[in-house]
Amino acid sequence: MPENSASKLAPRSRGDAGVLVFATLVLCAAFGEVATGLVVPAMPALGEIYDKTPATIQLTIVSFAVMFAVGQLFFGPFSDHKGRRTALLIGAALTLAGSATAAMADGVWAIIVGRAIQGLGAASGYVVSRAIVRDIYGAEGSAKAMAILFALMAASFLAAPLVGGALLELASWRAGFVFASVAALIWLASTILIMPETREVASASETQAAHVAYLGLFQHRGFLGFMITHSIAYAGLYCFVAGAPYYFIDSLDIKPSSYGVIAAVAMSGFLTGSTAARYAIPKWGMQRVILVSLGIMLCAPAILVGLGLLGWLPVPVIVVIQFAYWFGGGFLAPNTAAGVMMSHPRSAGAAAAVLGFVQMCAAAAVASMQGLIYDGTVFPLVGMQLLLGLTTWIIWNRLKRYTV
Repeated sequence: MPENSASKLAPRSRGDAGVLVFATLVLCAAFGEVATGLVVPAMPALGEIYDKTPATIQLTIVSFAVMFAVGQLFFGPFSDHKGRRTALLIGAALTLAGSATAAMADGVWAIIVGRAIQGLGAASGYVVSRAIVRDIYGAEGSAKAMAILFALMAASFLAAPLVGGALLELASWRAGFVFASVAALIWLASTILIMPETREVASASETQAAHVAYLGLFQHRGFLGFMITHSIAYAGLYCFVAGAPYYFIDSLDIKPSSYGVIAAVAMSGFLTGSTAARYAIPKWGMQRVILVSLGIMLCAPAILVGLGLLGWLPVPVIVVIQFAYWFGGGFLAPNTAAGVMMSHPRSAGAAAAVLGFVQMCAAAAVASMQGLIYDGTVFPLVGMQLLLGLTTWIIWNRLKRYTV
């Protein structure tokens, strides 16, 4: 779509309903992370109730992540061709169905199926919200707008384990899925009542086939630099999401509600980092901010591994250093996500889809590994973070010249 077409549509979402439109985008974009955060504190309890191993219970995360990844490959081009609003409506309906299925499940495998449906629907919100930001704010404003979006997403994400832990102790593991069902219903209603269409629906002759759009993306080294860096760094965050509940709740015998506080404090680093990125980007530029972010995400787990080998790793120290790690993730993500969008503005939906697919495949792989290598210590968590941090640093420094 030509740039002037986007500019004609953008003002409709900047008027009196602008705040409500952006709030809807936050809800859509954050739903996947929030839904996962709500269920994480209940994972050890589910293992005890249904007599399942950590590797089996991790499938509640893996099934969600895989469908979340695959769904973005569909919803990204779909939103380019059929419109953003239609894609959001379909996604809302799926998340509501999946959340309700999991809430009413009578076994682990039914929960896994519900989580898969939930993940498929959540993919729409995650990928389409980023494309809408590109539609509204254009190339120049996308990085700052993305920083605000990521900051608000992070605030929702860090609150999720707190809410999930409290619901688990006050009610049962089903309460988290009921909460997610209500959030999905609000998403559906707000999309119907508030969200405008921000992209003109193009004719078939004006749009590329999905495979053509994807092929063009993977031939662009600048896109690959931003996308791979973002995805591997994001996977490092899932080391904590998938591994920390077992380490703190099982190994250290910490209550789920107390773990919710620990997780919220650590994950609040992402919110702080995203907020800081909003102000750092205009002063330092994207390239410098990305390098600082990757340095933090490499040094933080290295310190934890070193302290662990020395036999001195109290909980407050882990939390503080994980806060720094998540700060690095929050400082990085708006820049790399905006870089992906800017690399192909006419296929922003497809670009966002590839980014989401790859990052969630990486997250699913990490979650599976955490379940398989869990040994009762903190080393599977922080050791994998260190390995991913080193990998990301090397890849970015090899590809960054193509992103300028």
